[in-house]
Amino acid sequence: VYWDEGCTKVVSSIDWGLLEPGSVKTVTVYIRNEGNAPVVLSLQTEGWSPESASEYMTLGWNYDGRQIDVNSVLRVDLSLIISPNIQGITSFSVTIIISATG
Repeated sequence: VYWDEGCTKVVSSIDWGLLEPGSVKTVTVYIRNEGNAPVVLSLQTEGWSPESASEYMTLGWNYDGRQIDVNSVLRVDLSLIISPNIQGITSFSVTIIISATG
């Protein structure tokens, strides 16, 4: 997963900036299939800290499930949706896992 379409800057963390209740923050990343077969992607999150953050935040994306060919690059928007009822969270972390299966 990269910040640029040329796949030179690896994404190691995302700074979501200031998050307001009821807002949606979106970042664009590029995913390259570096394997030797076409793949389909899946998205998961784990390790929310604090744990209660997962009750108020949802991570989604605009990936449509299409197959990605070998060496192809796909632009994907990741969106963090903040509940209007969020409270008591001043900072958070979460591990984002994007998996590829053939």
